[in-house]
Amino acid sequence: MSWFKVSVIAAGVLIGFLVISSIIGFIIEAAIVALVVAAAVFGVKAAFSSRQVTRKQPVREVGQPSDGSPPRGQQRPNVEDELTRLRREMRDMQ
Repeated sequence: MSWFKVSVIAAGVLIGFLVISSIIGFIIEAAIVALVVAAAVFGVKAAFSSRQVTRKQPVREVGQPSDGSPPRGQQRPNVEDELTRLRREMRDMQ
């Protein structure tokens, strides 16, 4: 009779552990889903915010002067000379 009581108690503890772990797992999954949904909502809200600052200036390369002229000491390359050089290199590759 005492072994029967021990086995019933052990089965009850096992069932209780399974139920409690299932409940805790569900709570953790619900918390993760809530965090993902909250992050998505805040992301959409920030994207459509009227206070969002956008940069409307054209992006310049580093070292390029703002007025569009070449830097001092450098001349603009001759396009015709460059084209002739490239054609010569392509002909030599064949």
